[in-house]
Amino acid sequence: MRGRAKAAGDYLSNGISTIAVRLVLIAVMLVLPAASLGFVQGIDNNLFAKRFEWAPRTATGNIVFVAIDKHSLDAVGTWPWPRSIYATLLDKLIASGVKDIFLDVDFSTISSTEEDELLTAALARSGGGVLLPVFRQQETASSSETAVTRPIPQFLENAWPAFANVALDADGIVRRFDLGSQLDGNPTQSAAAALGRVDGSSGSLAVDYSIRPDTIPTFSLSDVLNGTVPAEAIKNRSVVVGASAAELKDIFAVPVYGAIAGPLIHVLAAETLLQKRFLRLFDQAPLELLFAALLIVGVIRSRSTGIVKMMAIGLTIVVIGEIGAFLLQWRYGMLVGTAVPWLMLLLAWMLALNERVDLGRMLVAIANTEARNARRLMRRIIADSSDGVVAFDSDLRIVEASASAKAVLRAEIGASLLASTDAAIVDVVRRLVAEHDGEPGNVHTALVDFSDKGSQGTHYEASVTISPIEQPHAHPASARSRFAGCLIIRDITARYDYEERLKALSELDDLTGLLNRREFASRLATLEGGTLVSVLDIERFSSLCATLGRDVGDELLKAVAVRLGNAFVGNLLARLDRDHFGIATPAVDAQAVEDFAEGLLDLFEEPLQLRGSAVPISVHVGIASSEDAAAGALLNAAESALDAAKTLAGRQWSSFDPSTAVRQARSRRLERDMRDALRDRQFFLLFQPQIEFASGRLLGAEALIRWNHPEFGLISPAEFIPIAESSGLICEIGRWTLFEACTEAATWPGELGVAVNVSALQFEQSDIEADVREALSNSGLPSSRLCLELTESAFLGQGGAVIAKMRALRETGIVIALDDFGTGYSSMSYLADLPLDKLKIDQSFVRRMRGNPTMLEIVRAIISLAHGLKLQVVAEGVETETEAEALQRLGCETGQGYLFGRPDEARRMLSKWNVRKRLSA
Repeated sequence: MRGRAKAAGDYLSNGISTIAVRLVLIAVMLVLPAASLGFVQGIDNNLFAKRFEWAPRTATGNIVFVAIDKHSLDAVGTWPWPRSIYATLLDKLIASGVKDIFLDVDFSTISSTEEDELLTAALARSGGGVLLPVFRQQETASSSETAVTRPIPQFLENAWPAFANVALDADGIVRRFDLGSQLDGNPTQSAAAALGRVDGSSGSLAVDYSIRPDTIPTFSLSDVLNGTVPAEAIKNRSVVVGASAAELKDIFAVPVYGAIAGPLIHVLAAETLLQKRFLRLFDQAPLELLFAALLIVGVIRSRSTGIVKMMAIGLTIVVIGEIGAFLLQWRYGMLVGTAVPWLMLLLAWMLALNERVDLGRMLVAIANTEARNARRLMRRIIADSSDGVVAFDSDLRIVEASASAKAVLRAEIGASLLASTDAAIVDVVRRLVAEHDGEPGNVHTALVDFSDKGSQGTHYEASVTISPIEQPHAHPASARSRFAGCLIIRDITARYDYEERLKALSELDDLTGLLNRREFASRLATLEGGTLVSVLDIERFSSLCATLGRDVGDELLKAVAVRLGNAFVGNLLARLDRDHFGIATPAVDAQAVEDFAEGLLDLFEEPLQLRGSAVPISVHVGIASSEDAAAGALLNAAESALDAAKTLAGRQWSSFDPSTAVRQARSRRLERDMRDALRDRQFFLLFQPQIEFASGRLLGAEALIRWNHPEFGLISPAEFIPIAESSGLICEIGRWTLFEACTEAATWPGELGVAVNVSALQFEQSDIEADVREALSNSGLPSSRLCLELTESAFLGQGGAVIAKMRALRETGIVIALDDFGTGYSSMSYLADLPLDKLKIDQSFVRRMRGNPTMLEIVRAIISLAHGLKLQVVAEGVETETEAEALQRLGCETGQGYLFGRPDEARRMLSKWNVRKRLSA
């Protein structure tokens, strides 16, 4: 009787268990469509990737990738690159006729002024066809506030901002891209949206990874700079410039292709838009619920159907479903997730199996077997792992350890973790235990680096994890203290050495091993106490390189670095650029600065030994102390002092002078403003009359340029012309002056002529003949009424080429005058060969004629010489009637000076001489 009751109880229990499993399976099938499970999304993502892989597409070729690869890094030799390299690249790309250019490079920090201005000028020349990246990122890891990192303002004046964020999914893989975001309240597109030629700037789209990256035209940046990439290969295409070298770590995980460079992701996103592959998902939940209901009904109604037949039906549904999903994704861009339906099929099969077998008992048996196998497998994994693996308990005793962990920690199973490991690991373990006591339900983990004291140069990374142990029946206080710990140790010596090499590459000058400019300035800003900064340069370094060769020049720089290193052990030393070196030492008193400077100069009294030869050198030194400028401005102050030392004759060193720095800053400011001044017509012309002595009539006028600066007011040509010549802008300014003068003179009546000064640099470097022809043609001024005035410096050292230009100009009918005669070399040997029409006597001679018989005779000789060469003579600086009468007696034909009129607007100048302008046609 008791046996039958037990059997009945077992039967009832088994029946209840079978029903419970059945209800659980049905409930799970119905809940699955509404549940958001990470592993389900992972299956769908893998299936999407496989469908991309099965139907590859070719890129359009409309976007070219110019890669900063290892070849390019080796060619330049430093990183970050000087911005002049990007300026050169932009000029070459624009010259090749490309469309848009996206520079995927961070320009958010200021480099040297010279390098930034070179890139700014290149962006201006590109005509606004360059995109620069902006990034939106969290201000801190725990903050929801975001900040935008953008290029420095002067770059954005001639470029477009484009968002360049790469969005990672929760599993660290890039699958989508943004079309844009808000920047300062304005909608701003992403780089992909701009290159993909779409209008939207909000929302996101999936990247079509069926487009193969190896079909995107890709060129090494160094090949583009070297000109080995034909222009036809990139003409009329958009260009993305960015890093592909593994050293730069701009690599992201993506479906299908594993890991690719960040810029290539932007290209693939843009290609997705260009090929109109707008991939889209839709809400499958209603269809999945319907499918679940059909499966449940089907299983319940087909209890007599065999398991094998049901499996065959299920496989058929899977095959047909996957083919349909593949076709929808390939042809129409619809991403159909099939993980949930196939999981439902699996659950339906288990439901059918439960109808025939006691699935509950079978699952328990399987679970017990798997638990035993898992424990065996875990021990084997720990024992065989190449990484060191240690398992420890809540008493911090080692319970399992791999052989490699035992070797590193020099500990055995059963030993205390605190007594066997590095102090850094002990500190982390104690901290995690304290965190576990505060939050016992959470997993706590941390990373720590440490070095093996027993081996030279071996570095490890340890990952420590403490996980709570579930104890449903334990006392709360006891349960709180129980946990399982795991320590994984990895040898990171190779990575550590690589990071140290990268750090050295970014901080040190590759040639000399000294600090580079950026690192020197950075460390200088952190120094405490008084500091003396010296900047040294090698005199005539360019000439030495031209004479001895570039290789010897490099050895010379190394030898200078060695000599400085021996003299200033323990101080900051840097090669700032080319032949400039920086030294930072503790400050000395004002009296000792001179001794310090003399001592620094004395270092180079002895010649340097290069390839068995003694090479003597001399240096200039600029010095600034922390009393003169703030830490961040000390280097600039020392360089300002160096510039002053190089301009002082007979002086090899100079200390910082604020007044000199102000003048230099003003000069730099004027140089920066000069191009805007030319564009905004801040320059204007005044005209000084030239009068015939014999008749007293107006012959013409000399055009004199002036600058009305919006902040500084009128600026003398004596100040801004040398700046224009040193910066190379004199050619553009001179061309503007020529065109303006010709246009104005064309409105004057009769045969009134206009004289225009031409700089020696302008005459040498520009196509002056073409400029003159264009100015005359545009204005309608007859060539005989234009006079070009040149100084002797225009043809000294290269007379043949200049004389040929002068003769070609005279053949067009214009007049050539030699200006400021007598103030230069005034060599008779070249004067006879010059194709001249006029000779202008400098005003310094004219003003000293009165009461100075010697000077009067010199002027007489100049006039006689000019007449002997059949040249007309113009005297400058005539201020009194006495001077005018004397010059007329000596035979001078023309006068110019305050006696006849100060430089003035053309209208007032002509009105004074009773001359009216012709009406312009």
